[in-house]
Amino acid sequence: MSDLPAILDEFRKRTPKSAGLHASAADLIQGGVASPFRYYEPYPFFVERGKGGRIWDVDGNEYIDFNNCYGAIIAGHAHPEINRAIKEQAEKGSMFGIPGRITEKLLRELLRRYSSMRFFRFANSGAEATMYALRLARAYTGKDKIIKIEGCYHGCHDAVLISDKPHRPAHMGPAWAPTPVIESAGILPDTAKNTLVVPWNDTDALKSCLDRNLGEVACLIVEPIVANFGMCLPDKGYLEKVREITRHYNVVLIFDEVKVGIRLAPGGGTEVTGVRPDIICLSKAFGGGLPLAAFGATEDFWDMFYPLGEVIHFGTYNANPISMAASLACLTKVMTREAYKHTDRMGEKLRKGIEDSIRRHGIRAVPAGIGPMLTVFFMEKKPRNYRETLVNDKDQWLKWYMSMINKGLFFTAPSAYEETFISAGNTEKDIDEALERIDSAFKELPKKT
Repeated sequence: MSDLPAILDEFRKRTPKSAGLHASAADLIQGGVASPFRYYEPYPFFVERGKGGRIWDVDGNEYIDFNNCYGAIIAGHAHPEINRAIKEQAEKGSMFGIPGRITEKLLRELLRRYSSMRFFRFANSGAEATMYALRLARAYTGKDKIIKIEGCYHGCHDAVLISDKPHRPAHMGPAWAPTPVIESAGILPDTAKNTLVVPWNDTDALKSCLDRNLGEVACLIVEPIVANFGMCLPDKGYLEKVREITRHYNVVLIFDEVKVGIRLAPGGGTEVTGVRPDIICLSKAFGGGLPLAAFGATEDFWDMFYPLGEVIHFGTYNANPISMAASLACLTKVMTREAYKHTDRMGEKLRKGIEDSIRRHGIRAVPAGIGPMLTVFFMEKKPRNYRETLVNDKDQWLKWYMSMINKGLFFTAPSAYEETFISAGNTEKDIDEALERIDSAFKELPKKT
């Protein structure tokens, strides 16, 4: 059995060049990373290159990659079809700020996949997509307040960086009516007054919140399948009831599909659940490995945007041709129905193998997920909402996670709330080798008592 100090010592021995690069970067940018989520103790390894389902760090260590850039990589690293599309577009020009043919092609593909939408508009990140979706909902309804799910992340703009991962029970309020918790310095207290919070998988709490704020709520923003406090599936009938409730109260239903969109199926979470929202937000896998986002809406919202209406959506980089080319190649040439069958099959094999390993070694843990996405919780049973994840044994998780990095498996992002994402570039060999390394890491952990 290895303790955490020993595991971290082994990590340091494997990654001296990463240590040096991080020390140098830390003098230039806070924490030595461009996004704080990429930092973990003692320092993150620095990547050199990737191909298919694997990546290599600057010290030459090879890793099976199941993080896949937080789910943004769905085709696998450096896919030749996507590389070809990027190169062809780059040779024509990278940016124009003028409409091009590729915009129409990608729009038609999106509308084919999400047939309940009347239109899509392009942005550059998931945060932008959700920000504009909220603006559209408020403009359409003439109401100010929004509702979000406790524990869920919808981007780092002020309106939704509320109760993202509250961890102090004294600040969280009652489970049936959570107190909105501001998650960053610099967010105005008044912002939280217009952002209401309800628990996942609880329609009674949603109705109660709407009754307490009758006629004041513009929208509910929700992931159709939660992937932001680990994987947490909707109870049977929950989303259908949410759709019924939002219609009854004249509240716009926004699906944040930044993580599950495009990845779980051609039509993402909307296709998998069969529930049709009013607005959909996409990013990550949608970009084919480049920065790209989109938000779409039904016919009711068609005339809301300038120049037809008064809702503003600007952006020099909107519909960036190189990102559009990567996305179109990914969606039309890589992520075929066969590719989705492959990632589903690999995900199911990984989940089953992890379950077998957990039983074999007597570990208190459970995998939760769907298709090519999963989270391993170090607790007795799968959670139904964010508060149930608070008993997740993060110390045990960290030992397991860092042990797998030492064994050449980048299983997920450095957070117990993140997911594994199987890409089309991950092979049967990747899964088989990963399960051996996962089993070895479980074997080294202390057993449940």
